[in-house]
Amino acid sequence: MSRLETEQLDENTRRYYLDVMGIQCWELIDSQQSGNRQEEVSTFDDSNRDVAVKNSSNIVETIQQCTKCGLHKTRKQALAGRGNQSAKLLFVVLSPSASDDESGIVCGGEADVLFSKMLAAINIDINDVYLSSLLKCSVPKNHTVSAKEIRSCIDHLTLQIQQIQPKLLVVLGETAVRCLLQKDLSIDDYRAMNDELLAVPYSKLESLPLFVSYSPEELLQRPENKRKAWSDLQQLQKMLERTSA
Repeated sequence: MSRLETEQLDENTRRYYLDVMGIQCWELIDSQQSGNRQEEVSTFDDSNRDVAVKNSSNIVETIQQCTKCGLHKTRKQALAGRGNQSAKLLFVVLSPSASDDESGIVCGGEADVLFSKMLAAINIDINDVYLSSLLKCSVPKNHTVSAKEIRSCIDHLTLQIQQIQPKLLVVLGETAVRCLLQKDLSIDDYRAMNDELLAVPYSKLESLPLFVSYSPEELLQRPENKRKAWSDLQQLQKMLERTSA
């Protein structure tokens, strides 16, 4: 067996065990794949982008009708997000959950209750922010997020950001930030960089400051991280106070 075949087997084995443990894994977009982006994924030209930015209903309709990747085959509905269309804070999770796919509400149920309490703790009403997702369709259990799925949805998120024009993009969840920033770091590594200006590759989001923390779903599964999430919220509150001063 060649060295290349051994490496491929190791990667497949890694993903198998991650799937068995219920850990979401993802596929890196390498430089070659990024160069082929125009061939694999249809994108909006500038004229279509300008029209969509002017009318949020167009963005929602585009997302709901999207069939760019295979996730549309397993979803009940594609979800654009919810909240204030003029929000200063735009929160992004990885994708709607299976229950969100049923209800039509991103981060609904217990996650919504927890998220509302988290924001209220720093004097923010959940109705004053916008909550969206990197992938607009629910991701099946034990599914590896593919490079094509990431590239297919980044245009939707970019359009939403251009329409809402938030002051800060808050990425919630380890897999979400790994997919968005294309670096295989732990969420605590990313959290340690919250004072820095992180850049999003292969998109037009470089000028928007990013902040990283745990997703409500992660905190429901691992409540021991709530203390660290509270520290993040306090840091986020101080950042907002500085920008408002």
